[in-house]
Amino acid sequence: MSTAAEDELRVLRARAYGPTADIENDPAALRRLQQLEAMRHPSPDARDAGVAVAEAVRQPEPVLPVDSGRDVRPGRSAPGSGDDALDVFDGVATGTGVEPPAQAAPKAEPAERLAAWFSVRTTRILWVVAIVAAAAVSAAITFALVKISPVAVSSGAPQIATLEPTSAREIPAGWMGAGPSSAVFDFYGLTLMETTGGYGGGGVGSECFTVARTDQLPKAEEFDSSGWSYDGPIYTGCAVGTFPATVELPFDSSSPKELSERFPSGTALQFVYDGERVGVFLDSE
Repeated sequence: MSTAAEDELRVLRARAYGPTADIENDPAALRRLQQLEAMRHPSPDARDAGVAVAEAVRQPEPVLPVDSGRDVRPGRSAPGSGDDALDVFDGVATGTGVEPPAQAAPKAEPAERLAAWFSVRTTRILWVVAIVAAAAVSAAITFALVKISPVAVSSGAPQIATLEPTSAREIPAGWMGAGPSSAVFDFYGLTLMETTGGYGGGGVGSECFTVARTDQLPKAEEFDSSGWSYDGPIYTGCAVGTFPATVELPFDSSSPKELSERFPSGTALQFVYDGERVGVFLDSE
């Protein structure tokens, strides 16, 4: 067979045995398939050709034998030649041979039908898996966004001052963890001092500082580490990791007079120590 005939046979087979077989509605195409099948597998006598026809169309009735002694018509090859099978199929077309019913159609092999079924089934399963996976990812993202609510890291309070360690006030060594070289800051009746820890051992980390009322500080020459007194609250903060040391204190009855007079509408102060300077932030009404 030529290459063109092979390609035609391949197309007709797909129409006859493929998942979308439609050749049963095209008698001419069905006859052409039978002819090409016979050319692909020629047999020495007309009887075998008739059997091939019956096998191609899968008829349940017995196949009638073809008369091998018929005359050779003009333009036809003698029996036994390579074109003998074409005579047989010509007889089928003209009614002298076995003629299949017009609606008879070859059906796909069970293996081909099973493969087609699995192909469609697999595609559907993959689509379902993809949809489920996308839904799971979307749900996880939504849960994360809802679960982790953002919190503002700054109160938005304005910075009203930056303190430098210029205080000449002398802090007794050992008081509140202060040492001889501790930096000291002054702010309207408050004293901020660098300490090694928090008051009562509550501070943890490094670069700690303590805020106390200035009028409650003991004098260096009178300080006795074994016993001393302090009237009022004490505030301590320490830096941890990248977070600076911070201290917040409210305006209340324990606030120094100078502080209340300077900020009559103040409700709270925040001190932030970066290891060298102190930033002061005010929250007011």
